[in-house]
Amino acid sequence: MKGIKGKARVLLVGPLPPTKGGMTTFMLNLMRSHLADEFEFIGFTTSRPPKPNAVDNWGYRAIFSGGIKRAASGILVTLGHLLKFPAVVLARRIEVIQIQSPDYQAFWEACIYALMARALGVPTIMRIGGAFDAFVGQSGPAARWMVRQALNLPQIVIAQSALSQDYIVAAGRRGRIIIVPNWVQQPTQLPPFATPTEPPVFLFIAGTDARRKGIEDVIGAATILAAEGSPARFQLVAMPQILQDRVAELALSNILAVEGFLEHEAIFERMRCATALLLPSYGEGFPNSLIEAMAVGTPAIVTPVGAIPEIVRDGGAITVPVADRRALADAAHRIATDKELRSRLSSEAVDIIVHNYTAHKALTVLEASYRSLIAARSQQNETPRTDS
Repeated sequence: MKGIKGKARVLLVGPLPPTKGGMTTFMLNLMRSHLADEFEFIGFTTSRPPKPNAVDNWGYRAIFSGGIKRAASGILVTLGHLLKFPAVVLARRIEVIQIQSPDYQAFWEACIYALMARALGVPTIMRIGGAFDAFVGQSGPAARWMVRQALNLPQIVIAQSALSQDYIVAAGRRGRIIIVPNWVQQPTQLPPFATPTEPPVFLFIAGTDARRKGIEDVIGAATILAAEGSPARFQLVAMPQILQDRVAELALSNILAVEGFLEHEAIFERMRCATALLLPSYGEGFPNSLIEAMAVGTPAIVTPVGAIPEIVRDGGAITVPVADRRALADAAHRIATDKELRSRLSSEAVDIIVHNYTAHKALTVLEASYRSLIAARSQQNETPRTDS
């Protein structure tokens, strides 16, 4: 049975608002994409209570990053989601299930959904995100065996890049893998720094993974440049209160603004006005913030983690070593003082997005995968059973 106006129903399992982050953005973008003309996307949230003051929401310890009470409520909410899931699949007559699967404990949670989907006989796609390579690399032999079994539960696995595909194969996936990067709906090709921002402002987006994103290195670089009299200035957004208080105590003259959590459109607007995005991360999957900034001509300073080297291999960014505050400071100073460099990086950034990371380019293979799974299931259901 088809959904609205004959559309096939696809259940998207993952964190939905009020949760923010890359997986949430991916799900919302998919629901708003041109694929919604053919498929009815139904969101199934796995979101838990927020952690408003978390700064290190990565790894297994993230369970307790919001405190014991938050951990207990999160477990109860998760159990409620798991119990509700089969009823939603059956009641809504779901034809394909797509599960967003990051790393660490959230990966194992995604695997439970994949097991239930398999038991219900619904074709399943699992999208691997987060710092999957670090997660597997830090796992012991028993956990790696379990990861290998889990990766072979769904009919299709989505990798975010060619590099992440290699990680998934190395982790034990034997079946079909497709590459679906993050994308932007409509890149806005602004004149590349036709009126350069003065003073040059470098934007850092913290979030609840601020330490993994490199907040300590950003503060360290800002301290270096303040002492050296560089014209570079810094704007820090999505900062938990504990970090806002810490930056206020430092009283660095080159930090122009420190803001808390903002709506996506507000962050996007700050990207438009920034001289460059700072992403000195210690671990990434495929960062939405990077391609969103590049789409509006804002270059970046990045570290070579996750899919980032693949995204910026043709330019649009300066790459610095992980945890190297001196290199980060030097790169910011170069961009701040070299308008020609800024212009070149801006043009490269927009070109990269236009040629690689628009919806129609990114989603072609996913659209074909939905169709193939639905057709295979339909054929299986229509094949008459013969008694021996």
